[in-house]
Amino acid sequence: MTDTFIVTITPPTPNGDLHIGHIAGPFLGADIFTRTQRLKGAQCYMVSYSDDYQSYLTRKAMESDTDAVNLAKVNSAKIQDSLRMADIQVDHWLESYENRHFEAATQMLYESTQAQGLIEAKTCFEPYCEHCDVWGYEAFARGGCDHCGHSSDPSQCEFCAMAPNVLEMSDLQCMLCHQPVVFKPVERRMLKLPMVAQALRERLDKAPMRPTLRAWVKEAYNNGLIDWGITRPGEAGLKLYDDEAHRVHTWFMGQAGYFAALKELSEHNEQARDAYELLFRDSTRLVNFLGMDCSYSHVLAYPAQVLLNPRFQFKNAFYTNAFLKLDGVDFSTSRGHAIWARDLVSDACADSVRFYVSLVAPEEHTENFEPAAFWTWRQHIFGVLLPKLASALSSGASVVGSEGVVLSELEGSLVEQWQQSARHDQFSMKGIALVLMQMLVAIEAQLDAGKVPRNLIALFALLGEPTLPSLNKALQQQLTQTERSVFAALLNLRPAGKESTGE
Repeated sequence: MTDTFIVTITPPTPNGDLHIGHIAGPFLGADIFTRTQRLKGAQCYMVSYSDDYQSYLTRKAMESDTDAVNLAKVNSAKIQDSLRMADIQVDHWLESYENRHFEAATQMLYESTQAQGLIEAKTCFEPYCEHCDVWGYEAFARGGCDHCGHSSDPSQCEFCAMAPNVLEMSDLQCMLCHQPVVFKPVERRMLKLPMVAQALRERLDKAPMRPTLRAWVKEAYNNGLIDWGITRPGEAGLKLYDDEAHRVHTWFMGQAGYFAALKELSEHNEQARDAYELLFRDSTRLVNFLGMDCSYSHVLAYPAQVLLNPRFQFKNAFYTNAFLKLDGVDFSTSRGHAIWARDLVSDACADSVRFYVSLVAPEEHTENFEPAAFWTWRQHIFGVLLPKLASALSSGASVVGSEGVVLSELEGSLVEQWQQSARHDQFSMKGIALVLMQMLVAIEAQLDAGKVPRNLIALFALLGEPTLPSLNKALQQQLTQTERSVFAALLNLRPAGKESTGE
């Protein structure tokens, strides 16, 4: 049976363009995962959308005296352009503002969850700035997280990924005037996570995820799951039923955005008619790529939304990442400490950025991007070694005989390492990149010794395609058709050079 994957990227807030830290997170990981599974013959659809109902967008618009809708459209276009420049190929990108599919999916998930008895109204005391006349549910207030003590908004802590108890946060202030907030009562709808805690834990125990996230889930359960607010009257969000009391906030709607993108893709693309229907098959795995700071919504709330609904049969997988630093310091667009993805790709090339970012990807822990180290690495790999490799490949003869291909011990070991990192249930774009670098080191040593390691070059050309799509497709064209077919069969990949979306 062909593996089927719906691959999702956490939606970016359209209050600016993408920097390298964004690319090193869910975006590139999802793209390389999708390309890798397709290379292995799987059916995949990769979707994301513009988070147009995010309160951070509203705050940015207020601070810049700009219309939030126009700001979202301008930046959504920039984000999509940056993704194209980095050769990150999203099958469908949905713009969520006043999108009928997005509204329908949100309402469907809300009503389905409510029908299962998982939503109830509750009076809560929430932060409010009397001076600015704004609620501080998320973007408009900040203080010390009651779990870890680090600076956080009252929604999800960027440092520990827990949902803070707003009444226990320290020094909570308005982000507009920086004055202390007061607490006012407001009726909110709550998702009753404790009600499904045991069933949810059983589902998560079966879901592929990295050790860091597995440990986080254990900690979240040790802390105890809590009722999770899903409406925010008076703030940003989608107003269901034209009712302010049912203004659903953006974090509840993330899964709805993925469902809506699949629905729109199914309607717009003749080759993807079954994309949405895959949600109702037990052979489908919904693979979420996300930052660790989005764990509470994606790992706890979203599976809970469909846990008791027998229609949705898909299984889950979660691939989180930590943060990437720039020269040892956090990325900060407000301080001008950032490298925009489009600028680096324009100055270098998409393949070199993809390869290097994969090598320093913060999959488990915080990593560092050093521009000087990148340019030194790029000059050697793309300026010296790869041209030498391509020249040797074009001048050498095929080594494939009637008996096929026999791999050396080193080659077999590298293939096995690649296959382990390429598995859908323990995927690592960093692991894949490290294997590719080992191949290049071995190739360089043999080239320097006057030999042409054609087997290794062929392996690099085929197995490196998801990471370096443009370069490696060109390398594949320098192999003979027999070589491409024999190596593809040996590696159990789709025929080399054949474009595929897994259909």
